[in-house]
Amino acid sequence: MKGKLLLLGGAAAGYVLGTRAGRERYEQIKAGVSKAWNDPNVQQKVTEAEDVVRDKSPEVKAKVADATHHAAESAKGAAQSASERVGGKHSGSADDTGLPPQGVETATRDANS
Repeated sequence: MKGKLLLLGGAAAGYVLGTRAGRERYEQIKAGVSKAWNDPNVQQKVTEAEDVVRDKSPEVKAKVADATHHAAESAKGAAQSASERVGGKHSGSADDTGLPPQGVETATRDANS
């Protein structure tokens, strides 16, 4: 149901933005949307949705904080592990990367040609 409403809303917005029907049709659409928005049933559902969000927001906040903490700990552990694999060297020299010195690949390719 939510997907259908989003699709309908997107289609309506696209029509309004892309229409060549002019200002009169725009005003008709705007009045229809305003009438629908101000419908008591719609406003009741909006209020219910706001209440659910208000009730669930502390739960969501706690889960996001927990996930952030776990991600930070995981990244810290991965960084320490990588540092240990390199042998604790942090000189930034080319030897630390494990890549061949610059120009070696080109010289090899030229010799094989």
